[in-house]
Amino acid sequence: MSQSVVTIRLNGTPYQIGCGAGEEEHVARLGSEVEDILQQLVSSVGQIGEARLLAMVALILADKASETGASETGASETGASETGASGTAASESAAAAIDNDAAKRAEDIAADALESAAAKISALAATLSADSTPAS
Repeated sequence: MSQSVVTIRLNGTPYQIGCGAGEEEHVARLGSEVEDILQQLVSSVGQIGEARLLAMVALILADKASETGASETGASETGASETGASGTAASESAAAAIDNDAAKRAEDIAADALESAAAKISALAATLSADSTPAS
């Protein structure tokens, strides 16, 4: 079996990814999906560091996989199956809900980071103010 290499770009950085022959398009689509999620996060929280952004993308994708697994388990337990247009609509609706949840989580993370930074700045300002007060 021959090995192929696909170059994907994540947040402007090229990564060469090895894959099996014939899997190039699939790997490129996966890279594109990761990049789409990454850019949604960047637009929500800004450039907070590549490692942190990629960790957040990984968590969002894990959440999607978990949701998909849970919905498939629920469908098989009830004997229901999603096919055709209704399955596509349900998938799109679930994806939109996950995207909204991801954006909300990203906003919450950004708000927490800003609050933490504000507290640190306030403490630093208090320390500087105390240091500049003349001794009696």
